[in-house]
Amino acid sequence: MNKHLGYVFGLLFMLTASQAHAIPITFNFTQGGYTGGASVFGSFTGDDLDMNGQINSFAGETLAYTMTFTGNAIVGSFTHTFSDFGGLVYDIGTPFLGDGSTLAIEGVASGPTFGPPGPFTYESGLGPQGMLGGIVMDNTTGATDSSAQLVVVSQIPEPTTFALMGLGLAALGLRRKHITREMREKRGVES
Repeated sequence: MNKHLGYVFGLLFMLTASQAHAIPITFNFTQGGYTGGASVFGSFTGDDLDMNGQINSFAGETLAYTMTFTGNAIVGSFTHTFSDFGGLVYDIGTPFLGDGSTLAIEGVASGPTFGPPGPFTYESGLGPQGMLGGIVMDNTTGATDSSAQLVVVSQIPEPTTFALMGLGLAALGLRRKHITREMREKRGVES
């Protein structure tokens, strides 16, 4: 029985390791520092197809995107979806989007400057403008507002991760039950 549980643990480890880049990953992001306390928040989903540790929309690795600017007296509130998307490059596992930890161009852009036509533009990071913060633009009035803060990124755990964790916990429970039974049998023999 111990031999079989070893195989189960080995299989679970291999499944967990292979899932690291086998499925799309969703990330939340936020950026504060705009006038009047306005901020940007949103999410993107990507799949590191070339397994280089980076989500790069120019390599077809970004699958979904949404961002919202809460608005202020300079630039009104707006939301962009994947149809407004211009581009994104993010180093997986880093806490910020736009810090360029691999010394490559990294950032995000949506709206008419780099994407389809529209009334608002959002850009952040080293990519679009060679800056570290972010900028929002009202293309109708020409008004702009900027932030010196980086975009903070956090990964959303995937349901597959929770399923694998559940399998691992179930295997541990079975192992404990097996050990408890063996201990009871030994006590019965020793009596």
